[in-house]
Amino acid sequence: MTFTRLLKLSIKAPVMAVAGAIIGILFAGLLVLTNGLIHLVAGIEHGAASQLFVAIAKYLPLLFGVGGFLSAFMTDAPIPAVFGSARWATTKELQTLSATDNGLLIGRDPVTNRLLRYDGPAHLLTMAPTRTGKGVGTIIPNLLTAERSVICIDPKGENTKVTGRARAQFGPVHILDPFGVTGQQSAAFNPLDTLDPNGLDVAEDASMLADALVFDEPGMAGEAHWNEEAKALIAGLILAIAVVESPERRHLATLRDYLTFPPERFATLLAVMQEMEEVNGLIARAANRHLGKSDREAAGVLSAVQRHTHFLDSPRMMAVLGRSDFRFADLKRGNATVFLVLPPDRLSTYSRWLRLLVTQSLTDMARDPASPALPVLYLLDEFAALGHLAPVERAMGLMAGYGVQLWPILQDIHQLRATYGKRAGTFLSNAAVLQVFGVNDIETAELITRSIGKTDAQYLTRS
Repeated sequence: MTFTRLLKLSIKAPVMAVAGAIIGILFAGLLVLTNGLIHLVAGIEHGAASQLFVAIAKYLPLLFGVGGFLSAFMTDAPIPAVFGSARWATTKELQTLSATDNGLLIGRDPVTNRLLRYDGPAHLLTMAPTRTGKGVGTIIPNLLTAERSVICIDPKGENTKVTGRARAQFGPVHILDPFGVTGQQSAAFNPLDTLDPNGLDVAEDASMLADALVFDEPGMAGEAHWNEEAKALIAGLILAIAVVESPERRHLATLRDYLTFPPERFATLLAVMQEMEEVNGLIARAANRHLGKSDREAAGVLSAVQRHTHFLDSPRMMAVLGRSDFRFADLKRGNATVFLVLPPDRLSTYSRWLRLLVTQSLTDMARDPASPALPVLYLLDEFAALGHLAPVERAMGLMAGYGVQLWPILQDIHQLRATYGKRAGTFLSNAAVLQVFGVNDIETAELITRSIGKTDAQYLTRS
């Protein structure tokens, strides 16, 4: 209980006690008067019942006084509105957001013109259509000022060009730019470098990489069977690469080589895998699973696998996947920036590359025990292009305490629902800040309306 509330109650309680006592006196007088009138009109003498009425009347002022005193404490508690109470942020709340100089920029106070910052550990979410200023209003200002590690998806390369030099003042900058959009030399990262054939997590790691590679647009439910079988085959082949290949060939180009072998050579590869006992026999099981299918089904699975790995034929992709110039886990131990640059016209074809790196980075972050002073920020522009990623969905619910802070950026609520379906609510409920601007569709506008609730309308009527 605050001092202000205590002072308020010290005045309010006695006043309500006196008011209650006065009401009690009035009721007592009314009770005695009614009792006397009844006996006078009826012409009867006062008996035991009359004495009971008088006895009760004596204690009514005391009872009402105590009730008034106690009611001061009960009525002082805030009563929740039945229909909600919508409002804009109070002046005090805006002052809190503008008091810090270290948080993420989320807006500006329209009255004081001061910048509003969020310095909490929870995730954020932005919805802004194209050409509404999300780059100059949200992404670039935070890249210029956030003194922490950042992983940024940069579809046009503009964020890298504008903020790359400024980010270098905070720590190393790694620009993965397979198509040379920024004009700078590209760094590289090989997801298979972290696979340890003798590690306890190698099977899980291979499965997560397979899940990142196998991706279809929302609504292609008819591909579900082929995709699941494709994941199983890819995971088995990745495990085989980790076990038998030399470090120089332990990359995804080798996976693509395996999958494009002539039929006879591919059958020989599967036969060799059947005899492998490494990784608790998982490699042999993957081969057995594929060889146990009918020729028609096996051909369908192989066709699906080849379709999902077709992007690996690009020499540009192989250049940025053939080695590792850094470790994602190092971003938790010191400030560094990773830009993932992919032109918008190539997002559809090469989005699996982004999926691979985001998946691998989240895995590395979760397993590294380091606790950075500020969480690693993921600025995920064009978030919908990643498709459904289970590690991202889990991270929205669990990883605020793992030194990771996600900031997905979408065009509207349709993209989120199309990608994650009913689980889109996970992103909305776990975002401490929902930033929306440039709304031009009804569903997103209705979402905002429902999110801020309803206000109670109070009015008087005359009859």
